[in-house]
Amino acid sequence: MAYEVHIRRKDEANPLTMKDWLNYVEKDKELTYTNHVEITLPNGMTMGMSGEGMAVWKTEVEGEEYKITFTFRDEEISARYVDDFQIEKMKVIANKLNAVVVGDEDEEY
Repeated sequence: MAYEVHIRRKDEANPLTMKDWLNYVEKDKELTYTNHVEITLPNGMTMGMSGEGMAVWKTEVEGEEYKITFTFRDEEISARYVDDFQIEKMKVIANKLNAVVVGDEDEEY
């Protein structure tokens, strides 16, 4: 299983909601809301995922284009870890949502 990074609130009495996330996505011009994403695997097969609460961040780093999919589930926003540039974007999102960025083992970034 891939390593994931998450955005969540420390205050369990005030967890992130889908509404919080969707309001943020609407304001962040770097994110595109979607309810379906597809990727092409190295063997040429296509894998898709559908559901509410997904947003794609397209960015370019050192001439290479990346598409990072953020997914809201279980009171947190998650994405498969790609590289440290992604952590910086997630910190920006977390700051706006009064939240923190943590890894799969609850280490805080």
